[in-house]
Amino acid sequence: MKARACIIFLAAATAWGVGVGDTYPQVLAEKGNPNGSIVAGSLQVLNYPGLTIRLKDGVVVSVKPVADAPPSPATPPPGAPAPGPPAAQVNAVASQINDAVRRIVAIVNQPITHLPRTPGMKVATYAPGWFHQGATRPDFNNVDITKTQALQYSRYEYVSSDLNPTEAFLGSELEFNSMTKYFYTDRTLPKKRLTMDEMLEINRLYRVIGQGEQQLKQLGFTGAMP
Repeated sequence: MKARACIIFLAAATAWGVGVGDTYPQVLAEKGNPNGSIVAGSLQVLNYPGLTIRLKDGVVVSVKPVADAPPSPATPPPGAPAPGPPAAQVNAVASQINDAVRRIVAIVNQPITHLPRTPGMKVATYAPGWFHQGATRPDFNNVDITKTQALQYSRYEYVSSDLNPTEAFLGSELEFNSMTKYFYTDRTLPKKRLTMDEMLEINRLYRVIGQGEQQLKQLGFTGAMP
């Protein structure tokens, strides 16, 4: 079975033209410039039609077909609105933006562990509440949320706020991010610490929104943006 899996992997790598261990220049020589890319420290993700290539320190560490990831709408490049009558084009782009927003909300507001507060439990309490009022609207075309993730809660084993007097939460499981706060749906609860993959996915979805907004403006849309 292991030998068969290796054969399948090698066949796929051959079909893609890129394999684990290839360098960034080799990828560009084989595939050309990517449709989009995300850089976070030594990690780089290149998006090609039907393919996502991940590199670390300039070397390919994974090659995955897009089908392996959650389905997502194709992202037309800026300046290329969807074909069809103007109303249909606006609806198509708006649908794409709304889908990206729904997926961002789902990632940012994942469930967290709730613990009953017991006598003797050392709990760091935040007040008033978890967050200040308001939120900055992200620059969807440029922001990198991996650089704004704050892990101040991880200094404590348990944390809570004056909004949750009977509960405690695991400090190591939580984060605050000023560039995802715009999508917080319940500010009476802290937010789950996102993984690097989740943050990179949000970066990608932010670009979908940013490009979609540009397309809507080109189509003369004057309604409210996300």
